Amino acid sequence: MELILQRPQKKEAVKKYTVLYVDDEPVNLRIFQHAFKRDYNVLTVDNGMEALEMLKEQKVDLVITDQQMPRMSGVDLLAQVVPKYPDIVRMIMTGFSDIGAIIRAVNEFGLDKYLVKPWDRDQLKAEFDKALKKREEEAVKPKGDDIADSVIRLNNTILPSSEDLKALIDDSFIIYDNNVENPYGFWFGEKNQKTTVAFFNANEAKGLSIALKSYVSMVLSEIVYKGTEVETSLILKQVLSRVKTKFADAADLLPSFDLSIAILDTQNKTVEYSGVNQSIYYFDDNQKLKMLSGDKETFNLVDNGIPDVKTLEVSGVTEVYFISKNMVNQIIPSNNSSTEGVSFLQFMRGMIGKKMSEQSVLITEQLTGDKAKCMLGIHL
Repeated sequence: MELILQRPQKKEAVKKYTVLYVDDEPVNLRIFQHAFKRDYNVLTVDNGMEALEMLKEQKVDLVITDQQMPRMSGVDLLAQVVPKYPDIVRMIMTGFSDIGAIIRAVNEFGLDKYLVKPWDRDQLKAEFDKALKKREEEAVKPKGDDIADSVIRLNNTILPSSEDLKALIDDSFIIYDNNVENPYGFWFGEKNQKTTVAFFNANEAKGLSIALKSYVSMVLSEIVYKGTEVETSLILKQVLSRVKTKFADAADLLPSFDLSIAILDTQNKTVEYSGVNQSIYYFDDNQKLKMLSGDKETFNLVDNGIPDVKTLEVSGVTEVYFISKNMVNQIIPSNNSSTEGVSFLQFMRGMIGKKMSEQSVLITEQLTGDKAKCMLGIHL
């Protein structure tokens, strides 16, 4: 049998990216096609309307357009492209007289690059590859900024605002750093002319903090508004029991949870309180800053049963504060060069007699280094 030798066929490399070039000059389209046909899937059209139709039919990774074209300029074309294809790499080819249009493009929708004619093939390919690589890396890496923005918007939806608290008790404030690093949350509501406040901490379970804040807020609304429990210890136990059941399958992600419940009676100046691994602080009618401490052990979803917390009650309360532990542990710099500073609670003793709005400003100014603050202040 005779073997027929055939010259091996050279396989054409698979082109990874598709580039669309828009220019009203046919000669420019031919030059571009010839220059880059070995590197990319090159598509060419001679006007903006055809470019928009091409984008509907083809998956395009990069679009580069001439600015000066009849009927639709390059900037006008990209202004329509970007909202529909926000991940596409976009570039404009311009003359020196088009700088005003480039400024408009940058301000309106952003450009990956603008290039001034005449273009150099190697330089242009380097710009294409750099922009495409950057866009590919952005597509696979975690969207940190998007996640952070989502957390902020979700917190705004879940957590009540300062205005909500002022609607119940006008002389009050909330200090809260709304970011992904803050594990604290809070809830409050009014029933029978008394205000119930919950203050809670997911500790290291920051990934579950949004789910936890949402669930605890829902449970508290059910218990306070629909339930019959009137003691803080019973409310707290119900919340812990519901959290333990709800997050049983994620206990490894939420190993511990701190919670305090207080019922404020503004008419009688009394506070009822229960807590696990949390304390609240208050001024009494003798202008003394005091502390109410709950159960000292944190609530562990795996190892612990529901703790047998007690209801504590104090009277003669003028102001009450719910403060995150990282704030309590802060040292406030001193204006006196002979001392390094004072503890946060020592600093708080100077707040007596000040309106809550003034206190909020002073506290925020002093704790500029803390990025996970959470504090509620309420005047009874």
